[in-house]
Amino acid sequence: MRFAIIFLLGLLAQAVTLADMHDNFNQLPSADYDENLSAEIQAFLNTYAKAYDRQDYDALLGMWDQNYPHPIYMAEEVDPPMHGWQRIRAYFNPKPGFTVLDGIRNEYSDVRANYLTDDLAIATYKLRYDIKVKRQKALSSWDRVMAVFRRKDGQWKLMAYTEAPMSPLTMVRKMLQEQVPDDFSDYIKVMKESTTP
Repeated sequence: MRFAIIFLLGLLAQAVTLADMHDNFNQLPSADYDENLSAEIQAFLNTYAKAYDRQDYDALLGMWDQNYPHPIYMAEEVDPPMHGWQRIRAYFNPKPGFTVLDGIRNEYSDVRANYLTDDLAIATYKLRYDIKVKRQKALSSWDRVMAVFRRKDGQWKLMAYTEAPMSPLTMVRKMLQEQVPDDFSDYIKVMKESTTP
């Protein structure tokens, strides 16, 4: 038993070290992205969020390219990824005439988009959400997202959507880091100065 605990602690320490090493990537220069396109996709996502928050799935699905025969929706909580309209429609409306949510709030941010062709774009962004499934407690979380969009008649439409949550250890670590108050670094500095002889 003691060996198993030591082994697990070793794995945990190794994972934290790897996560710290990957944090250094944030200090590297970022690849270019199209700011105007990113703003257009952000505007699209703001409208998408309003439809989602109202649970207006007809409006939401209307923001997808309905003529594209191979849409993909990869939600973090559903395996395998959903291919095709039948599965995607069932995901958004599993029991027609009955809502499964008491409420949902989606916020999209950090949009970084580039053109693939004149009428195709790819974007990454962050989704932060609060959700209350009927007869369950409310939850809040966030995901990284990658999506493909097609411009039709001057409007962007979704074709493929993928949620990419971080590993549990990395996600918990980030959530704990986000809980640290903004003034904590100043507090540490003051404490060090006051205790230095």
